Amino acid sequence: MDTRLIEELVSIREAANESGRNMETVRRWIWSGKLPAQKLGNQLFIRKSDLTAFLKRSGANKHGAWDRLESIERAEALQKRIRARTGTDFDISALIEESRGGHSV
Repeated sequence: MDTRLIEELVSIREAANESGRNMETVRRWIWSGKLPAQKLGNQLFIRKSDLTAFLKRSGANKHGAWDRLESIERAEALQKRIRARTGTDFDISALIEESRGGHSV
């Protein structure tokens, strides 16, 4: 068996840990066809790339990290568009602090 194939596969337990979900939830994703898996012997394995794509698509990863990453990327794109339109350089975190009147939430 090709060792590269083995290295890129993760077990149900590893997928559950990475997603922050229960192993049964990962199995349900597989059984419902949402997450592709391969059976080797009597165990199911998931390609790391399939798991990453599924978690990114569904936002089902631990602590919503993909959601935060996408939000940051959208905020940076918006900041660039505002700079291009207004010619103004600004610090968004300073504006938020100013709008809060120096109070943190």
